[in-house]
Amino acid sequence: MLDKTKEDAAIDEAAIREEVRAIKDREGLSWQHIADESGVKHGTLTPFMGNTYRGDTGRVAADLQRWLETRREREHTAAVLPDVPSFIMTPTAQDVLSTLSFAQSAPDFGVIVGGAGIGKTTAIEHYARRNSNVWFLTADPSMEKAANVLSILAEELGVSERRNAFISRAISARVRGANGLVIVDEAQHLEAKAFDQLRTTVLDLGKCGIAVAGNESMLARLQGSADKRTQAFAQLHSRVGIRKMQHASKAADICLLLDAWGISDDDVKTLLKSIARKPGALRIMNKVIRLATMVSAAGSPSSISRKDVNTAWSQLSSVEI
Repeated sequence: MLDKTKEDAAIDEAAIREEVRAIKDREGLSWQHIADESGVKHGTLTPFMGNTYRGDTGRVAADLQRWLETRREREHTAAVLPDVPSFIMTPTAQDVLSTLSFAQSAPDFGVIVGGAGIGKTTAIEHYARRNSNVWFLTADPSMEKAANVLSILAEELGVSERRNAFISRAISARVRGANGLVIVDEAQHLEAKAFDQLRTTVLDLGKCGIAVAGNESMLARLQGSADKRTQAFAQLHSRVGIRKMQHASKAADICLLLDAWGISDDDVKTLLKSIARKPGALRIMNKVIRLATMVSAAGSPSSISRKDVNTAWSQLSSVEI
C-alpha cells in the first residue's frame, strides 16, 4: 500500500510537471515568471521541474497544483466576463480631447476637473496613445511633494539627472522644442507647490503644454481658500489657460456606452442609467454590466435582465438602486 501511494504521488508530480511545462511553452513564460506567480522559489522550481530536487517534492507539487487550479479558475472567469467596450467618442471624451489638444498646441496650462468614473482617464489615455510627445503620469499620495513629482516626471522623460538643484532645468531642456504635452492624472494628490513647480518647469521654462486632471478637491487646491486666496495661489490660478469641469456623466455618454454594450431592453437600460448617475458613474455601470453577465444564464451583456442587474448591484453596494 505504501509503495502504491509513492507511485501515485510520483504520477501526480509528473502530470504537474507536464502541465506546467506545457503552459510555459504555450505562453512563452520564463521560469522566474512562474516562480513569482506560484510562490515557489526559482531555486526550488527549476530542480523540481528537472526531477532533481532533493527536498519535499510533495510540498512543491502541492504549491504548483494550487497555482494551476488558480489559473484554471481565472481563465474560466475571464471566458465568461465580457470586456469593457473600447474607447467611445462620447461628448465628455470630445471635451477632454479638445482641452488636451489646446494645452499642447498653445502651449498652455489645461485643467480637467470631473467626478469619478465619468471617463476622464479613458479619454486621456486615448489622447496619449494617438499623439506624439505626450508624457502621461498618474499621481498617487507619494507624489504630493514637488520634488517627488519632478523625480517621476524625469524618469518618464528619460532624464537621468536626479540632483534636486538641477532636475527641474534638465526636464525643461528635455521638453523644450518638442511641441509636447505633460499630463498628470489623479492630480488631486498633489499639493499646491507641486502644481506651481510643474507649471514653472514644464510651461514657463520648457515652453511645453501641461494638463492636470482630477476630482473637485484638485480645483480647491488650485484656487486656494475662497475667502483668503494667497498671492501664490492667485498666480497659479490665473495661469490656467483652459478649463474643463464636469461633475457627472452626460446622458448622451450613458446612452452611447449602453449601445456599445449592445443593451436594448428598455427596462434594463433605465435601471443602468440610474446606476450611472450614482458616484462612480460610467465606471460602476460597467462593473455592474460585467458582473450581471457573469451571474446571468444568458452569458451575454445584450441579454441581461433587470434581475441580473439587481443581483450584480447587490454584490457591489448595500444601497438600493
